Amino acid sequence: MNFVSAQKPDQWLATKFKGTDVLGSDNQKIGDVSDILFDKTGKVEAFVISVGGFLGVGSKEIALAPSSFDVVPGQNGSADKLKLAATKDELKQAQNFARYEPPKATSTTGSGMGGTKPSSVPPARR
Repeated sequence: MNFVSAQKPDQWLATKFKGTDVLGSDNQKIGDVSDILFDKTGKVEAFVISVGGFLGVGSKEIALAPSSFDVVPGQNGSADKLKLAATKDELKQAQNFARYEPPKATSTTGSGMGGTKPSSVPPARR
């Protein structure tokens, strides 16, 4: 086992990181971190950013590699922010992030009845 005894100043916790404001190249807020994408080894692959919309309505999600961001230290006790070298309009044109959805199980009935009970089944006898 490899225990980690403490968080270092240059490390972030996912709970703190979610919701972090994302600034564009003009230093204006363009969205926030809505999720973090990890691979099976625990490596962060991308920050999922919610862009546009108002209070989540009409927004879209995009994902960018961590190397796309610069950390901007918070001023006067405010939270750190992330900055991109892109504008809100450029991000609105970016491809949507598609969350993985496992394939739905397909059932095979073999009887051709589609899993419904026929109405002519007699009631159970005592």
